[in-house]
Amino acid sequence: MRKFIMTLTMAVTVALSANTASADNIKARLVIDIGPMGVHSWILKGIQDGAFAKRGVDVQFVGKGPGSVKTTLALGAGKAELGYHDYSGIVLVNSKSKDPKVTAIFVVDDKAQDGVYSKVGSGIKTVDDLQGKRLGGFITGTTAKILPSVTSAKWEMVNMTFSARVPALVSDKVDAIEGYLTTNKFNLEKAGFPWDKINVIKLSDKFPMAISRVISVNTDWAKANPQAVIAIREVCKQLLAEFVKNPAPSVSALNGPIVSTAKKRDIELRRAQFGINELVMTTNVKVNGFNNAQVLTPRLTQYTDLLVNKLGLPNRHANSKYFDLD
Repeated sequence: MRKFIMTLTMAVTVALSANTASADNIKARLVIDIGPMGVHSWILKGIQDGAFAKRGVDVQFVGKGPGSVKTTLALGAGKAELGYHDYSGIVLVNSKSKDPKVTAIFVVDDKAQDGVYSKVGSGIKTVDDLQGKRLGGFITGTTAKILPSVTSAKWEMVNMTFSARVPALVSDKVDAIEGYLTTNKFNLEKAGFPWDKINVIKLSDKFPMAISRVISVNTDWAKANPQAVIAIREVCKQLLAEFVKNPAPSVSALNGPIVSTAKKRDIELRRAQFGINELVMTTNVKVNGFNNAQVLTPRLTQYTDLLVNKLGLPNRHANSKYFDLD
């Protein structure tokens, strides 16, 4: 009997260990798209607290792209192993390559965070209202390319950088601007236009299959370190769950040993909570949990098809060349 109990105990221990993947002090450099801001803080807090290190992955924050495309390019070139950026950047870069090197492994934002913003008095409340208007943004960007597919309206696309958009809208050089919800809300507030003075057209209302930021990996590194990938997914799920319950501790990491920014804590805490409410804790996530591959795979398939088609990209690879969520 004693021998049987010892054997059973060993078996249970092995089984429990098998359910929790761990790596062996594998190094991974993290690059993010912009910021860092409150919406990124949860992963920085995890690095700071050693959450990844405890699972055998030595994650080091090395900076920003900037932008999702440059973040993807940095990963593909082997300048980093881990990324936190918009999924559309992965599709854009991978579909221009015959041998894609970046794969999304964890979905953070369950909705697209792109939107179109105009002053309340502009009369622009729907996509159709853009008829004959001037829209400021990237002429080759995702919004500029996919928005025409849901309307017959025609507008003038005025090419401009991120930093030029809010001043252009405020000074009426354009009638509307496009960009990220979590960025434009606070930039517009700072310019004297609180959210109730702005009309917002959310792309997620027109494209419910779309997502935004993901955690991604260099594909070659992932193939060489499969246990590290599993561990990263599991740690991200844990960290994100803690973040949505109370983002304040994570936001404090924006001025900690990992990174020190000049960001104002109150603004970044509001930005974090806004991102949680708008993009992370969707109905889908509340019902199905974070990064549910079964639910997300059909959506990402459809969204990838849309981007490849509307952006005029040369290659539509197999899904595994863009994402692998489990």
